[in-house]
This record gives sequence, C-alpha cells and structure tokens, in this order.
Amino acid sequence: MRLNNWKNLFFCIFLASSGGSWCCIRVDAAESANTDIWRPQNLASTQLNYQQLCQKLEQEVINSLCKQASESHPLDSQMPLNLAQQTREITQAPGTTEKPEDTQKQDGPPQLESQPSNLPTSPPDSKEQLLNAPEINYSQRLERLIQLLRSPKLPPESYSDHELGLRVRLLPLEQQPLPPTAVVKFKPIGSLQARVGYFQTNNIFSSNDSPIEDGFVISGLTLASAYFPLGSKTYLNGSIDGNLIRYLNQSQYHYNQVRFNLSIYQQLSQRMYGEISWSNQQLFYANNSDRLDSFKAGDRFLNENSLELSLGRRDPLTPKLTLDSFYELSLNFADPLSRNRIINSFWVSLNYYLQKPLQVGIDYQANFSDFTQRDREDQFHRLFGHLNYQISDTTNMNVQAGVSLGSSTDENIDFDGWFFSINYNLQLGQF
Repeated sequence: MRLNNWKNLFFCIFLASSGGSWCCIRVDAAESANTDIWRPQNLASTQLNYQQLCQKLEQEVINSLCKQASESHPLDSQMPLNLAQQTREITQAPGTTEKPEDTQKQDGPPQLESQPSNLPTSPPDSKEQLLNAPEINYSQRLERLIQLLRSPKLPPESYSDHELGLRVRLLPLEQQPLPPTAVVKFKPIGSLQARVGYFQTNNIFSSNDSPIEDGFVISGLTLASAYFPLGSKTYLNGSIDGNLIRYLNQSQYHYNQVRFNLSIYQQLSQRMYGEISWSNQQLFYANNSDRLDSFKAGDRFLNENSLELSLGRRDPLTPKLTLDSFYELSLNFADPLSRNRIINSFWVSLNYYLQKPLQVGIDYQANFSDFTQRDREDQFHRLFGHLNYQISDTTNMNVQAGVSLGSSTDENIDFDGWFFSINYNLQLGQF
C-alpha cells in the first residue's frame, strides 16, 4: 500500500492514570520519511516502538501524579486526646487553702488546707485534637493543591523519533479524579508522657494573715490510654498520673500525688462535646516529720474521689481566632470528710494562632466551691495570658502569667495574688 493513497494515519493510545490526564498520540504520516511502501515488518516494528514509548510516558505521568498526591494528601482525621485529667488541671483553683496557726512550724505535719492544687494549664492544649484548630493558610494550600492536580508534570510537549521520522504530540483530554489509596497506619492503644513545670506566686498558701511568696517544681509521668470507640461518637478513656511536688523554700510541705481517671466522652456536634468522668487522687507525705510521734514519709493524708460532668465548645471567629468555653460540675468525696464539696467551674479562652506551632491567648477562669461538711463557701477567679508553642510532634511548652482574685467565708482565706508558671511536656512513646 502506497503512502500517497493514505491521507492520514492515526494511532490513538489512551493513557489512564490514577488521577492524571488522558492523552492522545497523533501520528502525521505526511511528515514521515520518504518511504514508498509500508512493509509488514516495518509496520510491526513501528507499532512496537510506539507501544514502548507510550508505556514509558504513561509510567512517568503516573509516578508524577502519585508523588504529588502523596505529598499533598491531608492528614488523617484526628481522634480526641486525653482530656479528662487535663480538664481538671484547668478547672481546679490553685491554693484553695486556709492557713492554720502552725502552718510554718517545722515539726508539724503538712496542712491539708495548705496544699495548692495543680498548675494552671490552658485548655486549648488539651483540645487541639479534640476540636479542630483553625488551619493556617488553608485557602492558599487548597489552591496550590488544586493547581498541582490540574497541572501534573508531563513529558515534553513533543518527541521526535529520528529513526522513523515521526513526530509525537500529547493532547490532554478529560481529567479523572484520584482513586482512593489504602494507607495502613499504626493505631496506638496508649501513650506515656512526661511533664516538668514550675509555679511561682506571692501567696503560695492563699493565706490572709501572712502571705508567703514561694514556688514549687512539679514533675511527673502520665500513662494514658487511647480513646476506645463505644459508638460512632462515644469514646472511653483512662489514665494514671504520678507527680512529685517540691517547694523551693517550704520544704517541710513536699508531697507526692497519684491520680486515676476513667471517662466517657461524647461528641455532641462538630464544635461541642460532653464528658462524664470519675477520678481519684491521693496525696502522700514526702518527708518525715521532725517529731517522733508524727507522720512519716509515705503516709497518706488525702484520699479524694470526684464525679464530674463537663461540657466544652470551640467557636472559630476568624481563620486564626477561636473562642473556647468550658463548664464542669464536680462532686468531691474525700477523706478527711472536711474536704467534701461541690464545685462549679467556668472557663473562657480567646486564642490567636500566630502561626501553626505558636498560639497566644487570654483566659478567664472561675470556681465556686460549697463545702458540704462545714460552713464554708469559696469563690475564686483567675485572669491570665498564655503562650503555647508546639516544639515538635512529641514536645510542647506553655507559659502562663496573671492574677488570682477571690474570697471565702473562712476569714483565714485570701486568694488575691499574682502567679507565673511554665510547663514542658514530652511524649516518651506510644504503644
């Protein structure tokens, strides 16, 4: 068959990729070499060469798109973090204390009322993975992702086969969506976390008579389970905490803390959650008393069980600004009975994300305590600013500074003062 009897010869090869483009290869026979006759051997060789060329181009397109898709694939949806034990750290007032007459005596036992409670912690730390934080530069990332998918890296616009004298052109056709890729990801059932913090205030024991300026260092470990699903939006979680509390100057009041927690978390909406939890905390003397007939190191001086109901919510105001709110009702049953009380806690935090790892904000916290075994009511307020910095995927640091205000029906109690704290958290591993 002569070449001049063929006006055009088309070979159409369709390339299908995982999210890529369809291409058509057009061969213009008029631009071929000056060959009078197409022999069967030449035709078979030409088809083979084109088949090899198309396979090569197809593989390059697929590799390019797969690489771009894997680099721009969004992170997996995040599960809730361990909120139960951190929530109490936020909502309990520091130094719900009274100062007995022998508070500063070296030979007396550490007074239960003189033990400040946990370091203040900003709740956004515990809710970053519970309620999605604002995505920094989300619109820019999305636009860049779309551009990458629409403009995959293709081979040069044309290839020339000098042996055959043929020119090959790639013509983009209809774009197809990326098929879902199966990603096998390790799902831990628990984690081990370490914590070191420092707390400083000018009224360490919330005393009305003689305020004492002091600070203490708290260090400890947390063994927390993952959130086990009980339903589509219901999860079960547990944790065990151990902390060592050491004062800088009031060394006679060193103590150790052990805490157990079990909670059921319910996602109420995309922005709101509820939680019911039970916890038990126990405090132990860290030092022996100077008196032979008094307490010894390791003796327990508080055993408290708490039943808590909490509600939390996050409202995005702008792409970088969020408003977090929290309420908790806590029923506390303690040994000694004088510590039995009902606590209503409120907390509001305005957070601004300067960039992805750095967050600043201002917080207001209020606690109202009603003691059930004695005539005492406390109201406590805390206003402070915070800075949270995510150093890496496993480490973060937060700093708080502010003032505490409040009053009590017990005349020996005074909550007024300033405070400063810094905390460093490290995830040692998952299992």
